[in-house]
Amino acid sequence: MKNITTLLIALFLANSLFAAEETCALMAGDEIDTEEFSEVLGKKVFFCCGSCVKAFDANTAYYIKAVPALAKKFSDADQKKLGVDKVKLLDQRFCPIYPERVVNPNSKTLEYKGKTIYFWSSSAQRRWKKDPEKYFKAAMDLGNLPQYK
Repeated sequence: MKNITTLLIALFLANSLFAAEETCALMAGDEIDTEEFSEVLGKKVFFCCGSCVKAFDANTAYYIKAVPALAKKFSDADQKKLGVDKVKLLDQRFCPIYPERVVNPNSKTLEYKGKTIYFWSSSAQRRWKKDPEKYFKAAMDLGNLPQYK
């Protein structure tokens, strides 16, 4: 009985550690997968999939500055060490095709009506090209293309 109680307490505590991080910071609304993470300055940052880990690893300082949930994980000193203070954020934060996904300066891009639009992936670019007016209107309605205001 003592072992079962100890096991239940351990499971509760482990679950509590992930409670604040149940959804992915880069694909809002997607549940994290505890096997998909990046380790930065000894801290594990969990994501929903390998695509998010790859994007975060390639743009760590940018995402820490752009996503408040990630910024909370790192002290001011940690952020300075990572160069977060030197990052300039894009006006556009979200992909116009996948509006729950956070873009970064190295994301795929297209020029449209004289301005650069950032996309989460090449598949998002392809979808845009099929009906740019439809996606432009939807993204504008959501406020996800501030560079056009």
